[in-house]
Order: sequence, then C-alpha cells, then structure tokens
Amino acid sequence: MHSGVTRTTAWLSLVLALLAGRAAGQGGQGGEEGGEGGIRLEKRWPLDSGGTVRITSPLGKLRVLGWDVDTLAVSARLEPRIGRFFGAGDAHVRTLELAGRAELEVHVPRNVTIWVKSTTADIEVIGVDGTLDLTSVGGTIHVIGTPQDVTAETMSGSVELAGGTGRARVKTVSGDVLLRGASQDLGASTLSGRITVRAAGWQRGGTGVQRGRFESVSGDIRFEGELGRGGVVQVESQSGKIEVSVPATTVADFDAVTIEGTITNTFGAEQPKPRATGAGSGQELRFSTAARGEAGGGGGGAQITVRTGTLDLCRHSNVDPAPS
Repeated sequence: MHSGVTRTTAWLSLVLALLAGRAAGQGGQGGEEGGEGGIRLEKRWPLDSGGTVRITSPLGKLRVLGWDVDTLAVSARLEPRIGRFFGAGDAHVRTLELAGRAELEVHVPRNVTIWVKSTTADIEVIGVDGTLDLTSVGGTIHVIGTPQDVTAETMSGSVELAGGTGRARVKTVSGDVLLRGASQDLGASTLSGRITVRAAGWQRGGTGVQRGRFESVSGDIRFEGELGRGGVVQVESQSGKIEVSVPATTVADFDAVTIEGTITNTFGAEQPKPRATGAGSGQELRFSTAARGEAGGGGGGAQITVRTGTLDLCRHSNVDPAPS
C-alpha cells in the first residue's frame, strides 16, 4: 500500500512540473477580450462518436458534458494577458491545451474517451458513457453518469463518482473519496483520506458492487448498501476505522480481523473472538448468513473480507438514491 501511494505521489508531482513548463513555454490562440471577465472563445470541430479528447488545463475549472451530437464544442474564459488556448487534431483524436487559469466547458459525444491532466483545476464530467482518465494534483474530481471505465487520481483533492461504472479505480493521497451507485469492478485507495461507498443497484441492470477493493493507511472507510450476488468485497485499513453496513437480507460469508482494535457486530448474533494467531490484541469474526438457511442460501453468496484497526458491522436499510 505504501509503495503504491509513493508511486502515485511521484507521478502526480511530475505532471505538475510538466504542465507548468508547457504553460510557460508555448504560445497559442487567444480570443475576444472580455474585460475583467478575461478572454472568451468558442470553438467547434467534428468528432467521431467513439473518438478521443485529450485536455491539459493546469488551473481553474473544467466541465465536460456528454451530448448526442458528433461534434466537439468548446467554450472557454481565459485569464487576461497570459491565457492561451491550443487546439489540434482531427475527427478521431482532438487535443486541447490551455495555459494560465481558465474556465472551460466542453461538449463531447457520449461514447468518447476523455483524458484530462490538471494541476489544481477542478474537473467535472457529466453524461459521458465512454472511458475517463482524470488527474488533478490539487483539484477535485466529480463524475456523474454511467461511464464504462474510470480512472481518477488526485493528491489533495476529493473525488466523487455518482451513478455507476463498469470499472473504476480511484487514488488519492489525502483527499476524500465518495462512490455512489453500482459497479461491476470498483476500487479505491488513499493514504489518509476517508473512503465512503454507497452501493445501490439502480443502474446497468446490476445490484450494488459486484467486485470491490478499498484500501487506506490511516483513513477511515465506510461501505454501505448492496452487494452483487456472488460478489467479492475486500476492505483494508492499517490504522483507520472501518464500517460495513449491508441489508439484513444479504447472503454472504464474513471474514473480519482487526490488528489491535475491536469488532462490533450488530448485523447478527455472532460475536468476535480474540485472534488465534499473530501478535497484538486484535479480534476476529467469521460467519456465513448462507449457512443459516436464509433466503437465497445454498450457494452464490457474496464474500466480505475486512482487515483493519477497528470494525463496526451493522444492518443497512436505506439505499442512496440516484443523482438528479
């Protein structure tokens, strides 16, 4: 876990240096002067429905919106005097680069691939169903919709995915992570941020999280909501507190071990025991709801594995609604 966070930190720092150098060393297109509001520009290009858009925007705000038109439309407000815009490419791949602080809104066909690199700009993506690769060293990342694949990385900014994904991987150093919706394959890791997962089954025809892995070093982790039938969820924190809250009807095998902390179980009657092996004063709890003969028993249940400092296991009744 430590090596992964170290690699992420070093890589994001390199992005910061490259973006700063690019902004200082290139010229580009300006636009109409907007007075105190900065330089305004509008651009449009044809873009294939399965094309790729690569965006480099160091500072400010970036908003990407999916629409049902095979056109890339850009609306930007650039910083006075030093703001620059660069656009190149064709109907298959289009590259957008900005220098200085900018407020950028980009409309793209829904199924495109989006690649964004930023220093401190906040990134928001709404209604894009393709692949997203988003990085902001210090800005926030917010995704609403049902993209097929998401990679989101930031050092100190927060990340929120709301809707559902085929696959998602989120990494932060100190930023908090909020994941809402359903996913076939969901993963999040952080050094000291808090991870919250609210799994609901209202999209993609699935139920909750089918496969999930959530890790922290010192940050707390909370998983609440539904698991896919036969799904596998692993939650691990070296010193943070973990809370797992699932519906009372959940059919699953539970396997929980704490390092030195306690386990509180209000999901069922089973009680933790002192760890049988290893150093420390931790506890362990292992039981299966399928073994009780509950609804859906007899195979196909989920697996929930927890490794942590302290664990609360309880029943969950409310499912997070779909975002408006």
